[in-house]
Amino acid sequence: TTLLISLNTKFIHSNLAIRYLKNNVSNKNNKIIIKEFTINQQIDYITSEILDENPEILAFSCYIWNIEYIKKIAYIIKTARPQIKIVFGGPEVSYEMEKIMKNNGFIDYIIYGEGEKTFNDLIQYFNGEFDNLDEIKGIAYRENENILINNKQNIIINLDEIKSPYNGTENFDNKMVYYESSRGCPFSCSFCMSSIEKKVRFFSMDRVKKDLKLLLKTNARQIKFVDRTYNIDHNRSIEIMEYIIENNKNNITIHFEITANIIKKEFLDYLKTVPANMFQFEIGVQSINIKTLNEINRSMNFEKLKNVVEIIKSNNNIHQHLDLIAGLPFEDYNSFKQSFNTIHSFEIEKIQLGFLKVLKGTQMYKDRKIHKIEYLQYAPYEVIKTKYISYEEILKLKKIEELVEKYYNEMYFKDSIRYIIENLFDTPFDFYETFSNYWDKKEYYKLKHKRKKLYQILFDFIQYEKGIINDFINRLKFDYVFN
Repeated sequence: TTLLISLNTKFIHSNLAIRYLKNNVSNKNNKIIIKEFTINQQIDYITSEILDENPEILAFSCYIWNIEYIKKIAYIIKTARPQIKIVFGGPEVSYEMEKIMKNNGFIDYIIYGEGEKTFNDLIQYFNGEFDNLDEIKGIAYRENENILINNKQNIIINLDEIKSPYNGTENFDNKMVYYESSRGCPFSCSFCMSSIEKKVRFFSMDRVKKDLKLLLKTNARQIKFVDRTYNIDHNRSIEIMEYIIENNKNNITIHFEITANIIKKEFLDYLKTVPANMFQFEIGVQSINIKTLNEINRSMNFEKLKNVVEIIKSNNNIHQHLDLIAGLPFEDYNSFKQSFNTIHSFEIEKIQLGFLKVLKGTQMYKDRKIHKIEYLQYAPYEVIKTKYISYEEILKLKKIEELVEKYYNEMYFKDSIRYIIENLFDTPFDFYETFSNYWDKKEYYKLKHKRKKLYQILFDFIQYEKGIINDFINRLKFDYVFN
C-alpha cells in the first residue's frame, strides 16, 4: 500500500499534485490511497490515521505552508515503523535536496521537479521493474552513507501524455478544486518559483474541456486555475471561458490569475458578455515603484493597468483581486504606502497584501545579500527586514493588512469605508494606519471580534478621531443593516 499525503491549509482545499501522481501510476495492481489532512489537525491524529492504513510507502506533497508539519509527522512515523519508505516531493523540496536529506535522516527519497513520471518509475522500482535507482530521472536517494542525486529531470514536453488528475468519481462538495490548463510562465519575476521555467506548455483544448466537463458536474465551491498567466493566449482563454459558461450549471466560481499588461482589446470586449459572479480575476501588481519593478524583472504600464481594471469593474460582472507584496527591493515604508494608495483608489473587490517569501531556486534567493534581506530560516521564509524596511515597519504593515482584511475585503463596510476615505482622511493608507494605532491602543488585536463588534469599534474610532459625523453614522447604519 502506498499513501499519498497532503496537508492543506484549510478543509475546503484539495491537492492537485497527489491526484496527478495516483492517476499516473501505470500498474493498476498497486494499491494507492490519497489521504488529505489540514495543518490545523493534531499531529497524533494524523499519524494514527496514516498508520491505520499499514502503508509500505508514504509520499508527502511538500509546500511552504505544510513542510514543518510534514517533517514532524514523517519523523514520528519513521521512528515508530522504520520499515516504511518515506518519499518527499513538491516545490519545497525540489532544491538543495542533499542538504534537506542530510538534515532529515528520516527521508528516504526526494522526487524533484515534475513528479508524474518519476513517481511512477519509483513505484515500478519497488515492484522490481527497475534494477537500479540511478535509472530513474528526477530523484534523490540514499546509498549507504551517501546521498545521490540523479541530475536529469523528467520534463514532460507533451502535457497530454499525463493522465488527468480527475476521473469524475469525487464530488468535491463545497471544496476548492485546483486545475491547470498550462504549466510554466513567460515572465521572470525574481521572487516567484514559476519564473524558473521560462517556457509555457499547454494541455490540448480537447483535454482541458474533457477535464472541465467532469469538474463542472461536481458540487465544488470554486475551481481555481493555477496557470501563472491565464490570459497569455487570449483566443484560448476565451474558448475555455465560453466552454465553462456553457457547462457550468452548478454556479461554481472560477478563479484565474491574469496579467493586465498583456490583455488585448478582444479579450476585454469579450469580458463584457460573461455572466455576473461566475469569474474572478487575480491581478499581481506587487508594487508601483518603478525601481522595484525593474529589480524584480516585472514590466508594468500603470495607465494600462488602471484602464483594464476600470473597464472590467465597469462591466460589474467579474470580481477582481489585486496583489501587493511588502519587503521587495527598493520598497520602503513610504513607497509601499504609495503602492497601497494607488491600488486602493481602484475600489476593486479585494486587496491582497502579501509579504515577500525568499524561496530557494529563485533569483531573489540569489540576490538576498545584495538587498540585505533577512528572512525566516524555516518555512514560509518570510521577510523580517531589508535594507529598505525595518522589522518594526513590517509589523505595522501586518497589522494594517489585518484591518484591510476585516474592513475592506469582507465588503461589510463598503459605504462607510468609502465615505471615511473620501471625506475624513488624506489617503486610504492614512486611515488604516491611524485606525491600526487605535486598535493597538485599545488592545483589540489581542482578541477575536464578532462582526457586530467591528461596527462598534469603527463607530467609536471615528467619534474618537473626528467627533460625531451624521453622514458617516448613516452610512455605517446602512452597511450594518444591509449586511
